[in-house]
Order: sequence, then structure tokens, then C-alpha cells
Amino acid sequence: MPGESVEEYAVYGALEVSHEHAEMLRTASARLYTLMTRLARLFQQADNQPLIEMGIPPSTIPYVRTVMPEMPDVMCGRFEFVMSADGPKLLEFNAETPTFVVELFHMNGQVCTDFGLPDPNLHCQQQLLQSIRAAIDAGLAWVEPYTDGGRSVVFSAYAHRKEERTTTEFYHNLLLSSGDIAYRTSFRGLNELRVKRNGLFTTDGERVDVLYKLYPTEHLMLDEDVDGTPVGLALMELVRQRRLAVINPPISFVLQNKALVAILWALHLAQSELFTTEEHDWIEQYILPTYLSPLDAQGQSIFTGQYVVKPVYGREGSSITILDHQEVIEHSQWNFYDKQVKVYQQYAGLPTTTIQTEKGATPVNLVHNCFVVGGTPSAIGVRACQKLIFDDNSYFLPVCSPAL
Repeated sequence: MPGESVEEYAVYGALEVSHEHAEMLRTASARLYTLMTRLARLFQQADNQPLIEMGIPPSTIPYVRTVMPEMPDVMCGRFEFVMSADGPKLLEFNAETPTFVVELFHMNGQVCTDFGLPDPNLHCQQQLLQSIRAAIDAGLAWVEPYTDGGRSVVFSAYAHRKEERTTTEFYHNLLLSSGDIAYRTSFRGLNELRVKRNGLFTTDGERVDVLYKLYPTEHLMLDEDVDGTPVGLALMELVRQRRLAVINPPISFVLQNKALVAILWALHLAQSELFTTEEHDWIEQYILPTYLSPLDAQGQSIFTGQYVVKPVYGREGSSITILDHQEVIEHSQWNFYDKQVKVYQQYAGLPTTTIQTEKGATPVNLVHNCFVVGGTPSAIGVRACQKLIFDDNSYFLPVCSPAL
């Protein structure tokens, strides 16, 4: 993973992204965010069975149904796109626990400054700060008050995992740098938190009102104390009881689920009245045909060319297969999520370029990214990889705007 080995990660240089392409990425992200959040809110109110069928674990459903009405559905989330000849095509939405934050909101600007190039992410860090503060304020207003002292906001991740810790501390330090904070705030490793019946506490006894956790819900639900107590589910119950607010909020766990894209596509094919004519045009424009089965009602293959099989809560490029009919084109190195519900998505060829690495000129495939913070499209950036399936050994390729 980035920062966890001596593998080269950040490329010292910048890929020029036209103003048109930057605008296309941000427009696509704003439109898709509108459509996906609308659909996710409906699923929050749905019966259990549709949630289970899309791969949401049954034990998390009470948590998933918890609504924090004033909090942004996603404080900070990242869309991944193929930049095709027809514009951006959605690959997935990293809505609950995105990384690549420090790279696009901070490092990209530093590289552009070093080379004297225009930064397409200028002012995005201020957008992010506003979103962090808005999410915290909403969480503090939502959580049930108590009487013993002031309010507390904790940012937490695995302390020993560099990428997660650095990302979480970046959020925390950005908040601290803004000044005028009316609550206590700190970074704590996940091992420094204690779940009790009446709340979440730090190891030194401070009660937590709002928790930013860079820790996936599908991992949290499995966490147990040394005596077998299901502390992960207990933490989710605290949220349901309004004893704790979390960022990103529970709806982000629905948005993270890749089956939501397949359902969006199915509703489009059915010309659902959930969307306007213009919104159906957006779906046609940005969504690759995606399904919950590779076969149609007659048992025939839906796909006539290449397609991708991926788990609904897969991460870090694990358990993904690219197929051409039944022939495997590429398969993930790791298979951590093989037992999850799968989605089947039409494959779109990735754009390519050549970058300079420690190994010399290196041909790579590109995936374009756009963050959405508090519902607003923000920082853009590019990951590069020699393989078709991107994992945590992919390169961070800074981007710049055309020189003035």
C-alpha cells in the first residue's frame, strides 16, 4: 500500500488535464451524486430483503436505516471514472472511506507549485474544510446531548496503517488550522476507543460525540472484544440511539455498495419515473451497463464483449476479474472478497500514457478521479497502473491545468 513499502508511488511530474475534461469530471460527479443519493435514501426506507439482495449485511441494516437529516450524505467521497472518447464513464463511488485525499487536496498543489504549473484543485482544500465543519456541526446538533462537560470530536483510523492514519490526520489538522473550534478534538487510533452501553469513550475517559472513522462498516460489524462481545455492532447501536454521530454517515455505506449502480442502470432500462427525461440522459451518458447477473432471463450472456466482475464492497483491487466471454483477461492478485455479492459491468478500455518512473519510461493505464465534498464536486486527479486492475501499488500521477 502507499507508504507501507519501498515501492514507488508518487510520480514527480504532472499530466495536463484540459479545462474541458476537468469540467466534464466535475459535472458528471455532481449529476451522479444527485441520482445516487436519491436512490440510496429510498433504500434506507426499503424492506430488509432488497437490502440483503444487494449485499448489505443483515446485521448492519438497523444502522443503515439511521438518518442524520442535516448532515451531508457524504462529507468527502471519490468517484472513479474511465475518461472515454465519449466523456467520463463511472467505475465506482468510494463514498464511505475514500483515500487519495492528501494526494489531491494537498500534494497535487505542491507539485504544481514546484513546476510552476496551474493547479486545477486550487481552493479545493477550503471546500473540504467547509464540508468537514458542516458535517461535524450537523453531528453535534443531531446527537443526544449529555451533561458532563463540553462536546468532543474524534478522528480515528488504524494508527499503524500509514495511509489511513495520514488521511485521517490530514482532516484533523485541516480542522485545527481553521481555528475558532467550540469543541474538543483529537486523533485517536481505533485501539484507543472503548464502546460502552452509554456511549463511545477514549481510553482516558473522554466521551465522544462525533466520530470520523476511516474504517469500513463491513469490517466494523465483525469486530469483537477479547471476550467475544460484538463491539462493532454495539458502536453501530450507539449511532442508532443517537448517542454517537459518525462521519461519513450510515447512508454512505449504501452509496459505497456497487450494486447501487446496477440498480440505477436497471431503473434506467425500465424508464423509471424516479428520474426525469434529462436524468435518464445522464444515466445513459455516464453509467456503463451494470447488472447483478451476467445472464438475461433466458439464461443467455448479457455481454457480447469484455466485462468486469467485482464484489459490491471490494477494496484495493481485490477479487476482481476481467473476462472476454469465458476467457479471463486479468484477475486480481488477492481474493479477499470472493464471498460477497458481485456486480457485472461492461468493460471500458482505459486511456493510456507513458510516465517516467525509477524504472524509466513506463506505459500505464489511467483512471480519473473526482471528489465530492458536501455534495459539491471538488478535487480531481489521476491514478496510473501498468495493470488493468488497479490496486494499492498504483501510481499517484499529479495533474495540472494548461499553462496560461
